[in-house]
Amino acid sequence: YGQAYKRLQKTNCFPEFTSRVCPALCEAACTCNVNTDPVATKENERAIIDRAFAEGLVVPHPPKIRTGKTVAVIGSGPAGLAAALLLNRRGHSVTVFERHDRIGGLLMYGIPNMKLEKWVIDRRVERLVQEGVQFKTGANVGGNVSAEELMQNNDVVLLCCGAKQPRDISAPGRDASGIYFAVDYLTSV
Repeated sequence: YGQAYKRLQKTNCFPEFTSRVCPALCEAACTCNVNTDPVATKENERAIIDRAFAEGLVVPHPPKIRTGKTVAVIGSGPAGLAAALLLNRRGHSVTVFERHDRIGGLLMYGIPNMKLEKWVIDRRVERLVQEGVQFKTGANVGGNVSAEELMQNNDVVLLCCGAKQPRDISAPGRDASGIYFAVDYLTSV
């Protein structure tokens, strides 16, 4: 399991998220399915990462050397967290700005607990803090946080703010009552 974890972390920043949320459509489409059972990648990932956390293999890896460069990451969803993880490990000083009161973006506010328990997100965020990533919640860039100030005070500003504006469709019955955009619905419940 130790070797499996080392291999997994080379290609997936957050297997504890993907192994819980991904619908694993690739398994059903796997060509192995023609003659035998497909590889259960989702279950394999989850078993590896859960055991790695249980056995203490997932430990903070703060960079040994800092570059002196600063990065502001706007948005703390999966893209923002992955960017923060990788940029911090390269030695840059990273601050993640999140407009909500908790870190995680749609992981936190759009995916129900039955798919992704919130303690799983909190556990990973704690590791990122231990590695040196800073988080600022309640920071609405363009609102109570000046975009100009971020650009002046950082070497790079990275936008990982997700797609809050839904794309409507033109289809018969679209104007019927009880039809909601997915993100609006998920965040409301």
